[in-house]
Amino acid sequence: YLSPTVYLTDILILALAVISRRLFRLSRWVILGAVINIWASASPLLTGYRWIRIYEYYWLYKYLAAHSSLAFMRRWLGLAIGWTSLLALLQFLWQRSVGGWWYWLGERAFDVTTGGIAKVFIPAWGMVVRPYATLPHPNALAGWLLVAGLIVGSWPQVISLLTIPFTFSRSVIVWLPALLWRKSKVATIFLFSILFALFSNLGNPDSFYQRQVLVIQSLQVIKQHLWLGVGLGSFVNFVPTIRQPVHNIYLLLIAELGLPAFLILSYLVIKSLNHLFQISNFKFQIAILSVLVTGTVDHYWLTLPQNMLLLVVMMAAVKIMSNAVNGKL
Repeated sequence: YLSPTVYLTDILILALAVISRRLFRLSRWVILGAVINIWASASPLLTGYRWIRIYEYYWLYKYLAAHSSLAFMRRWLGLAIGWTSLLALLQFLWQRSVGGWWYWLGERAFDVTTGGIAKVFIPAWGMVVRPYATLPHPNALAGWLLVAGLIVGSWPQVISLLTIPFTFSRSVIVWLPALLWRKSKVATIFLFSILFALFSNLGNPDSFYQRQVLVIQSLQVIKQHLWLGVGLGSFVNFVPTIRQPVHNIYLLLIAELGLPAFLILSYLVIKSLNHLFQISNFKFQIAILSVLVTGTVDHYWLTLPQNMLLLVVMMAAVKIMSNAVNGKL
């Protein structure tokens, strides 16, 4: 989290920006906020790098909303769901990375003996490796599959929903019954209770303790840096023993941006949700709610490039549908 990294997707986005010759301006208030956040940061260079990446994703959002279509995004995202799910299932069945040319798509090398690899204890099988596909963690994979599947729909959604249980991501699995809310609220609550009971005792026994430590540390950081924050991407400097962001996107934002910036951002997000209600698309509503809900117990929507890029695609899709609705009106 403290190492500036350039991904292939960064190069592709930069190439697209050069070819298109488009430059989208940021609000002067956003620029001012970024400058203040960098100035107040515990790691100014890292925070500056994170703000550059924020502008990169903002540029991609504006470009997709103006020059792309739902059919185009769904087609390619559906293919991504297909090969990502295939890789995840192979990793689970073989209990190791697949290797070979999958390495060039970002698969890390691991097996059951790899230190720090995510595992789950299943009474009948013992310790089992959780699949990563090409993402940094199975929880991030589960969140990505859920939201991507809801955006695309059709057969990719079925594939993503069938793959998610193999990740053993409790926060995503217990959220799955929400898809049935409009058809049967009773069935939704019943299935949620069943899944919660089945998966609550699975997972790393140290996970809850580590998350508790991170929450406590985030509250201390917020108390000490309430107004300006510690700088975007700099929270991990304050947890040297765990070296992870707090597993709550709201606490993470307050800690890194400060309370005033968080309140302004929250207002803008709530205001932008009007687009969601205009399109009246239940799957997209569940997708956005999935991000907001899983964000209370994990951080990947704000820290990992795969999940952040998916957020960009989702927001661009919502904008396209909103513009279509407004055009009809």
